[in-house]
Amino acid sequence: MPVVQNNTVGIHYEVHGSGQPVVLLHGATVNFQANYGGFGWVKTLNAAGFQVIGLDFRGHGASDKPHASSAYGSVALASDVLAVLDHLGIAQAAVVGYSIGTVVALELLQTQAQRFSSAVLLATGDGLIGLGNHTFARTLPALVPVLDRSEYPKDLPKHLAAYWNFINATGGDRAALRALSLGEYPALSAAAAAAILVPTLVISGEKDLVLGQGPQLAAALGKGQYLEIAGADHFSIATDPTVKAAVAEFLQQP
Repeated sequence: MPVVQNNTVGIHYEVHGSGQPVVLLHGATVNFQANYGGFGWVKTLNAAGFQVIGLDFRGHGASDKPHASSAYGSVALASDVLAVLDHLGIAQAAVVGYSIGTVVALELLQTQAQRFSSAVLLATGDGLIGLGNHTFARTLPALVPVLDRSEYPKDLPKHLAAYWNFINATGGDRAALRALSLGEYPALSAAAAAAILVPTLVISGEKDLVLGQGPQLAAALGKGQYLEIAGADHFSIATDPTVKAAVAEFLQQP
């Protein structure tokens, strides 16, 4: 099982196929396989000519799981991505982020733009630039009541209770995920978003109750585009074949 050490934290990664590299960043409480691997993303992107690099963020999957909130946040998770790319000798890649993976992707695009040829932000919204109610400062702490439950939380909204199922299905470390939810994931300023000139596609679900929709996020980015998937929620985007096709087509653009 390939692991790279990022300072004292071991990060599990996997590489599939050959071609232009694209790194896939998963959402909170799951892992690469649960977010992408099991839904045909590797096959679709390999067929489109891409080498897929997947990793499990710290606190998830087969990576190490620190229990201190200071070990998390967008800067720390972004450093995991760079550690994997550096270990593999990849100077530049495309990046696809899902949910919390989108705030990590934005951190990378803001601070290490030269490392990324293009980007796709999936299942995300305008909260990444501080607009509306779906900011990470609000969304991630809302996971704490889910983590505290020993049984399925029927009294919580379904889009929150769903995370209880994900945690149990993947054998999640609740202390590590609590620490993750209390990390710092600051919104990007309008000026910082405009300065990002990496071509970026934002894809939101019409019925996403977790992070909402992202038309203003896409408009704020220096080279942003927006696609909204009718009828999709925060979770169904991962399984939608039209989304996979749209991502592959966007990443193939020169």
